[in-house]
Amino acid sequence: MTFLAPVLFAGLMAAAIWVSTSDTDKHHVLVVDYAAIITAYDSTLNKHYCRIPGKFQSTETITYDFRTSRPDDQDFIDGPYTLMVEFDEGISENLAGHLIYKKLPSIQVAQSITRELESTLEMIKVTEELEMDYEKYKRLRMPISLVQKDIQNQDEASTKQEQAGVGMVFSIIIFFFIFLYSAQVMRGVIEEKTNRILEIIVSSVKPFELMMGKIIGIGLVGLTQFFMWIGLSFVIMLIGQVVFESGALNSATVQGMNTGVPEGMMQPDFYAALAQNEVFNVILRINWPLMIGLFLFYFIGGYMLYGALFAAIGAAVDNETDTQQFMTPVMLPLFFSYFVAIMSVQNPEGQASTIFSLVPFTAPPVMMVRIAMGFDSGTIWQLILSIVLLIGAIVATTWFAGKVYRVGILMYGKKPSYKELWKWVFYKG
Repeated sequence: MTFLAPVLFAGLMAAAIWVSTSDTDKHHVLVVDYAAIITAYDSTLNKHYCRIPGKFQSTETITYDFRTSRPDDQDFIDGPYTLMVEFDEGISENLAGHLIYKKLPSIQVAQSITRELESTLEMIKVTEELEMDYEKYKRLRMPISLVQKDIQNQDEASTKQEQAGVGMVFSIIIFFFIFLYSAQVMRGVIEEKTNRILEIIVSSVKPFELMMGKIIGIGLVGLTQFFMWIGLSFVIMLIGQVVFESGALNSATVQGMNTGVPEGMMQPDFYAALAQNEVFNVILRINWPLMIGLFLFYFIGGYMLYGALFAAIGAAVDNETDTQQFMTPVMLPLFFSYFVAIMSVQNPEGQASTIFSLVPFTAPPVMMVRIAMGFDSGTIWQLILSIVLLIGAIVATTWFAGKVYRVGILMYGKKPSYKELWKWVFYKG
């Protein structure tokens, strides 16, 4: 799976794109306009049609027919139509109609039909009731967009919110790495304790060294897999680039033959295409050396913090069923940090993002969102404080876990309480 995971992920992404583009349902929509608001009748063709020019144009995926009376349910079921839209004169007041289907349409199809009906009714209201030219009316409308700019850098539009979204990707990676591999540490300790292997091992090595060896060993396995995934993903991306350029080149050659443009002038530039992409421009604004360096720190730091606690839980119990009472208080901060990271994307500079990026148990996922946005001279102290607090918390939890581990690995047949765990911490023997 170390080798196959990136390949499978890329394959699933490609399959999803192929399915979404090649397996599009075609819909035949019957528009039932009881009050003939948008519908007229052509006696020559003996057919109803939309009387507003340019509206309800059929496409490759959606075709429209119009009527002023609804067919029987069974006729609709047996007929060629997949969807039926019905509304009466009350639609201007209640702003609602019905979309009846044989098979539930996608959100995109439903929204497309809704927008078409909405714009058609708006045009009728403006041109016939207000007697205003629709083009003039559209010029009266004033859709405003506010471009966000930092007071200290007003030459460029701010992309901090988009950068926070990039940081969220790293937050998800950290969250799953901590959850999966910390749990693996706990299961490994329980398995060794159940098989009585630990009784032999602790005769040759100190319990604390054994615990740290397991945490570091599994952590290095996880890092190895992670870096292999990065390498394989990079190779897949390069292959995708070659395929993209090859396909675009063939398309450009055909276009040049059809238009008479010389082939050399039609060759696509993969990187030029990326440079024009807004998402790529957001990515370029991130301080990647700082991002990667701190990602590795919080990646390892978060795992060490939770891995020690999970090792202590594994040492304290005899089977995985008994871990529930101890796992809940340990897992809650981790899951909470994930939700705070999601909220931080919506409000990157809010108080919640600032506070929980300093708390060691929530800092690894949350801080990734803030690092992606960057730090200035006024907030760099928060990053330094977060690093110091996390290191201190790792030392404290490792000390605590080592004390519990030292006693717990040789305890059998008893389900300890929190009070007993506290005694183990201060047990001298």
